[in-house]
Amino acid sequence: MLLLAIAMLAIASVLPDRLPYLILGLSLVVGASISILVREAIAPSPQARITQLTASLLLIISLYGFADLMYSI
Repeated sequence: MLLLAIAMLAIASVLPDRLPYLILGLSLVVGASISILVREAIAPSPQARITQLTASLLLIISLYGFADLMYSI
């Protein structure tokens, strides 16, 4: 899911009509980070703290991206 999000965000940075790809990429990042946080809450891995920190950081950045996108529209 994260690889697909990275692909969508890469396409959004290249194409002139980037809004649909940007929205799809950001929503995939939100979904993937929430999925990672839920998975770590149910079955913690040995590096749970790093995984939770990374997923939280991705969630914050993508939500900021959505807020910035809504402000610019």
